Amino acid sequence: MTPKKIFAAIAILVIVAVMQLDCTHPSTEMLKVGNAAPNFKLRNLQGREVLLSQFKGKVVLLDFWATWCGPCRMTMPLMEKLQKEFPKSMTLLAINLQEPASVVRDYVREQNIGSEVLLDEDGSVGSIYGAEAIPLQVLIDKEGKLRRVQAGLGPGTVAQIRSEIQRLQ
Repeated sequence: MTPKKIFAAIAILVIVAVMQLDCTHPSTEMLKVGNAAPNFKLRNLQGREVLLSQFKGKVVLLDFWATWCGPCRMTMPLMEKLQKEFPKSMTLLAINLQEPASVVRDYVREQNIGSEVLLDEDGSVGSIYGAEAIPLQVLIDKEGKLRRVQAGLGPGTVAQIRSEIQRLQ
């Protein structure tokens, strides 16, 4: 085998390994269903600090997203619809990953998004929650425990999340 072919084979193996690590599994052991959801503090678009712990006693749906993410543009309205279906028992926190507030604010206004939008400007909360692949939804029960971690959007995803929310009310 020539050095060029060996290098190409190694490069392909490295790329495949990185893809497997990146998109398929949350990056932290803390994200096991049944464990306590890691608390965080982020600013919303109005500059007010929001803590996850302030929603204890309600079901919380975290939706990690970005304006440039095509699948996120599809899931955001679906997650907002869930918020409207369960306005008293569930809170949707739409966590934007690493974009300037001005970009997010413009997008939220243009898309008429009514959910609580939080800014994870440095990506630290996304990293804790394993948001290497977005959109990522994380469902947290009234006691603050993780009940579902869902990357992407597949057939039946919204129905499954809806059913889980109903069960957790």
